[in-house]
Amino acid sequence: MATNDFILDLTDKLKEDGVEYLVIAVQKGDKKHSSNAYYNIVTDDGLEMVLTTIDEVFSDMADGEMDIDPDDPRWNDDPQ
Repeated sequence: MATNDFILDLTDKLKEDGVEYLVIAVQKGDKKHSSNAYYNIVTDDGLEMVLTTIDEVFSDMADGEMDIDPDDPRWNDDPQ
């Protein structure tokens, strides 16, 4: 699996810029999948915005409103 160096660089820059964030990285491997969550939430407003966004994303997914192209090879679980 790939390293998370790019994500760590990104989160370092976001933190330096005073941005509150939640970044979830999902890595799919041949035999093992993993995910990591990186976050910097320091205010009540930031927490509320993250929770609202997560709620909207999962509501859209449950309603089938996600714009995922089923022909995109990145979404194909079958090894080629």
